[in-house]
Amino acid sequence: MTAAIAAPGRRLHRGLDGLVPVGPSVVAIGQFDGVHLGHRRLVAEAVRRADRLGVPAGALTFDRHPAAVLAPDREPPTLTGLDEKAALLTSCGVDFVLALPVSAELLRTSSADFVTGLLAGTLGCRAVVVGTNFRFGHRAAGDPALLRDLGRSHGIEVAVSDLLGVAGQPVSSTRIRAELSAGRVGAAARLLDRPHRVRAVVTGSGSGTVRPVPGALWPGRGRYRVSVGAGERTFDGRLDTTDPTAVRLEPSDGRVPAPGTRLWLDLLG
Repeated sequence: MTAAIAAPGRRLHRGLDGLVPVGPSVVAIGQFDGVHLGHRRLVAEAVRRADRLGVPAGALTFDRHPAAVLAPDREPPTLTGLDEKAALLTSCGVDFVLALPVSAELLRTSSADFVTGLLAGTLGCRAVVVGTNFRFGHRAAGDPALLRDLGRSHGIEVAVSDLLGVAGQPVSSTRIRAELSAGRVGAAARLLDRPHRVRAVVTGSGSGTVRPVPGALWPGRGRYRVSVGAGERTFDGRLDTTDPTAVRLEPSDGRVPAPGTRLWLDLLG
């Protein structure tokens, strides 16, 4: 059986159209928002199994949270945009990232069709790795036990990774969102294994006022040390979110980027 995944050199593929056959694979499956410590351990297991079998390793993820379709008013803010998520997953050693577009049609896919059509058929999976809280199929009816049962008839081995615990609690995207919302950016960084990155656009001429990029999670009210990228320039400074209607960036060297400049900001503490 051949798998249909992204062409060589193309790490991120959005959707199934235009994929090329490259052989069997091992995939880790998850939303992977944040690509935190727990996600990294799960993906590392997929990479180990793929290396052992001599096949490509992949990450199967989704382009947005299912709530975007099921309950848009309850869609959580994202920790990582899709391109950043793909880059982080690739840094974990996978050969490709397949992001399925979340749609009503996808969410109606039965558990059996998900395994038969996608995992066994499209990807030619020899093994898949999921977390204990993994759910799939219509109405999220499938769990790891069902995945094992369905995969067995297709020769797919299913490995289930326990949730990683830190400080007595499971590492999760929900927990990281809570830490950031409370302004505990250091705690969030420990769970992510890196500073949380946000993106913004400079709006005020000389004032340092910035507009957060919609959809991403910004920290709660406070003042934070940040490392900033603006094109080819990088610098340190402070981010002041005490007034959510006028978020300000204060560069350490006093050189405020021009209005319209796009920024990334790593929250240091």
